[in-house]
Amino acid sequence: MTTSRRLVLRIALVILLAGSLLLQGFLPVLAEAVGGGYTETERLVVPYALTAIAAVACLQVCLVAGWWLLARARRGELVAPRSLRGVDAATAGMVAATVLAAAPLAHLLVVVGVGGPGVVLALVACVAGGAGLTRVLRSLRADLRCAHTTDADRLPAQASTRPSPVSLRKNGIARPRGAGPQ
Repeated sequence: MTTSRRLVLRIALVILLAGSLLLQGFLPVLAEAVGGGYTETERLVVPYALTAIAAVACLQVCLVAGWWLLARARRGELVAPRSLRGVDAATAGMVAATVLAAAPLAHLLVVVGVGGPGVVLALVACVAGGAGLTRVLRSLRADLRCAHTTDADRLPAQASTRPSPVSLRKNGIARPRGAGPQ
């Protein structure tokens, strides 16, 4: 990845994070404006706003994990077992954000019994978008795991002697527990 692409991605991540922080500040006002005027939903404004703030916080976890993975890619450490933690954090954040965003919509439709085509469309878009992005993250995890396994298999074959345990740890490759020195 070129330096200019990394810079563009970092700028995009900063803009998205700043926008999400701004959104979190305006969500209570927005929730009051949308649901506070109706008797069926005025008691639900605060819980729905808190749920939306939590969903945005989960998306912020995804953004921070993306920043961390981008930093690892810059250092050439993306294909390492530790990188899977960042992808797992982003996946967990995406799943939690999807559930938190869909819960008020489903509650509004099923329990409260209000809403219309717009709420149904928002629910479908939320679930489909969250599921799609989660699938992309799971594919990224599988690709990183496959690349790590390929690098681990290729490393001893390229060396004239077997690598030492210190060089294996330095390259992010762990020996199985109980395996003796090579």
